[in-house]
Amino acid sequence: PILGISFLESKQARALGIGRGVLVLDVPPDSPAAKSGLKGTRRTETGLVEIGDIIVQVGGTIIETEATLFQALEDYKPGDTVDVKVVRIDAVNDTLKQRELTLKIQLQSS
Repeated sequence: PILGISFLESKQARALGIGRGVLVLDVPPDSPAAKSGLKGTRRTETGLVEIGDIIVQVGGTIIETEATLFQALEDYKPGDTVDVKVVRIDAVNDTLKQRELTLKIQLQSS
């Protein structure tokens, strides 16, 4: 089963300073991931890049790279709803604030 998102390869994410987890690039509109509130990376109106959510845990499994993400998803089947813990970076008054959220996402078939 899959989350139905696109993500940045961990080697490239490390180059951006993301030490662990999987950076979400794109969340298709109307997908279960979008309905759960998962945020992809996007460009703002002013041209800045707004980093998307970073998936750090699925169920009880800590996510280090896309390989551990795929392994964690193998424990489930399409249609299952899983707890996905993400780190979200928000810009608040020119300061970046990091917070953890747990989203419930229904898995899709690959």
